[in-house]
Parts: sequence; C-alpha cells; structure tokens
Amino acid sequence: MQPIQALILGLVQGLTEFLPISSTAHLVVVQNLFGLTEPPVSFDVIIHLATALVTVIVLWSVIKALKFKQLKLIGLAMIPTGILGLWLNQWNELIFGSLIFTAVTLIINGLILLLPKFIKVKNNPLNGQSAVSIGVAQGLAVLPGVSRSGSTIVSGLLLGLKSEEAYNFSFLISLPAIAAAQVLQLKHLDLVEAEFVNFGLGFIAA
Repeated sequence: MQPIQALILGLVQGLTEFLPISSTAHLVVVQNLFGLTEPPVSFDVIIHLATALVTVIVLWSVIKALKFKQLKLIGLAMIPTGILGLWLNQWNELIFGSLIFTAVTLIINGLILLLPKFIKVKNNPLNGQSAVSIGVAQGLAVLPGVSRSGSTIVSGLLLGLKSEEAYNFSFLISLPAIAAAQVLQLKHLDLVEAEFVNFGLGFIAA
C-alpha cells in the first residue's frame, strides 16, 4: 500500500463516517475507481479506531452524563446489532467489494434517507423497544452501501425521537459496535506486515 492510498482511504473514511452515507461503500468505490489494492485488515482497524476516537471527543460531555438507564438501552441496542452483524459476516467475501451490490444498497440507503420528510415530528421517549429497533438498523448497516448513522438516525426519527436524541443515541451505540467489530478483526491482524507509516497517515487523515 502506497502512502497516497493510505491518505485517500483515511480521508474517505473520515469524511463519510459522520455523514448519512456509507463509509464502507465509498471505500469500496474509491478503491475500484482508482485501482487501489485492497488494504490489509489492520489498516481498516486503524482508520475505524480513528473515527471512533473523534466520536468520543465530540460526545464526551454526553458520555460523561450517561446514567444506568441509558447504558442499559445502549446494551439492548447492541443485542440485535451483534446477532445481525455476525450472521451477515458469513457472506463477507461475497458481498463486500462488489460494486453491483454496493450500488443497489446505496440506492436503497438514499430512499431510506428520504423517509423523515414524510413523517410528523414527535417527542417520544427512548425506551427498550425503540433501542432494539435502532439496534436492528445498525446491524443491517454492516452491508456496504447502508449507512450506519443514516439508518439509525432515521429509525430513531421514525420512532418519534427528537432529532438530537436520535443523533446522540446513533453515535453512542456506534462506539461499542465499532469496538466489537475491530476486536473480531484482530485475528487477522499481522503486525509483521504492518506498514506503520501508512497506518499513521490513514489514522491522521481519518
């Protein structure tokens, strides 16, 4: 992997992770568009940890103020996320990296993002049922092309949450999800082949 590739992929990850567009899909598209070689799994771990760190920094005041009830709701959301994530991971080699599959899911993701335009603003509290539903949306976002933040925020809005609460909960549940996903990737981590300069560039760019 060349330094310029590390910078490009890091920038794509950083720019798309916090927008309601799929960062995974855009990484796939950029790799194919520029003919970039597929980066090692360890690089993927690094750039995702970078965006997770940014999330912690941005939401630190919210994280510090979390109460047991809110932590319990985050835990409930992680149950369907984990189940769906592990199940869909079985088809990892088949669906990840496929431009056709990515194109279809990007279209579906775009349609999902239009849904809030057709709903009335409500002020329902976040409860166990809505947390599980948002967790399902996050689990489905394992698919490249489906935005994790977009699907979870839209799910929250459809369930009647205020926009700020939907946004905060979406990014709060992203932290354990990203951490768990990267722990699963550690079995593929090869520090012998690690390109620390490129990894550093990708981390900073993301």
